[in-house]
This record gives sequence, structure tokens and C-alpha cells, in this order.
Amino acid sequence: MRKSKKIFWGIISVLVVIFFATFLNFDNSEAFDSIITFLSITTGFSITALSIIASSTFSKQLYKIEENKDNSKTLLHTLVYQFKNSTLLFVATIALILLYYFIDNKEIIWKTVIVSNRDFNFPIILKSTIWYLTILSLWNVIKLLLIFSKFVIKNATKG
Repeated sequence: MRKSKKIFWGIISVLVVIFFATFLNFDNSEAFDSIITFLSITTGFSITALSIIASSTFSKQLYKIEENKDNSKTLLHTLVYQFKNSTLLFVATIALILLYYFIDNKEIIWKTVIVSNRDFNFPIILKSTIWYLTILSLWNVIKLLLIFSKFVIKNATKG
């Protein structure tokens, strides 16, 4: 079940990147500076929130409660997993933006393939991947805020 879900999301991701690269390939890379700033802030938020959770006495209680979906893990495992994956997503997106800036300024002639009368090359694919990961990052920020707010409320009621 897990493997088929990963394969499904992998196929969806590739299709979305291809869609962005072919049909939504606008000259919109000037927004990457703002995206890097936003993702840097969210990375800091994730690390700070994780350290707050780690130093909380409530985390010991979360460690004692089994996860409903996977009884081999606790709620603390699930919470740390969410923050770890989100932070890695934010950092990966930042790294791809920096890579895009590096290759965009080089005078490298990239092999261009024409699909549906649209150019399709590595910088375009990279830019499309960045936009896809940015959308995923925004979704993860919302999820993290919801999770962290629930954690803070639960922690306040227990303390």
C-alpha cells in the first residue's frame, strides 16, 4: 500500500512539473528571491518549533501514545517526522533556486526540445520543479502551523 502511494505521488509530481514546464512556463523566476526569503523563515520556524517540542515535558507524553495509523510509532515520532520532512523540503527548494541562479547566469547552450510548440530544456524543467516544490512548501507550512498550534494548546492544558 505504501509503495503504491509513493509511486502514485511520484507520477503526479512528474506530471505537474511537465505541465508547469510546457503550459505555464512564464518568465517568473524573479519571484525566487522572495521565495528564498520565505523558505528561510519557514526553515527557521520549523527548527525552532522542533526545539520547543523537544524541550517540552509534553513530548514525553506524546512518546507514550501510539499512532493510530501505525502502532509501531508514537505521536512524537509522527510530529518529528512532519517537521523533519518539511524542513528538508524547504532546504531542497532553496538549494534548487540557488542552482537555478547559478546555471541561469552561465552561457551554457542547453539542448532544447520542442513539445507542443513550447521550449523544453533543463533550466525550464528546473524552474518548474522549483515552482512545484514551492507550492508543496506552502502546503507544508500550513500543515505545520496547524500541527504546532494543536501541540501548543495540548501542552498548555497539560501543564
